[in-house]
Amino acid sequence: MYCTDDEMRITKTGRVTVTKDGISVEGFNVKGAMCRDVAVMAAAWAIGELQREMLKTIAKPGGGNIGVD
Repeated sequence: MYCTDDEMRITKTGRVTVTKDGISVEGFNVKGAMCRDVAVMAAAWAIGELQREMLKTIAKPGGGNIGVD
């Protein structure tokens, strides 16, 4: 098992795409992380972004940055 005392940190954000076929992570750099760690950190980042935008949208009309096609 891979272990380190270094703290993982996202140094560059990218794109997380969710489809019926799965989740794709592109363009993320995470300091002190292996491939699986990058996937986990990117997913956690995306969940946080979705939550913030959802709460803004709930708070007032047009408050969030969520578009519907």
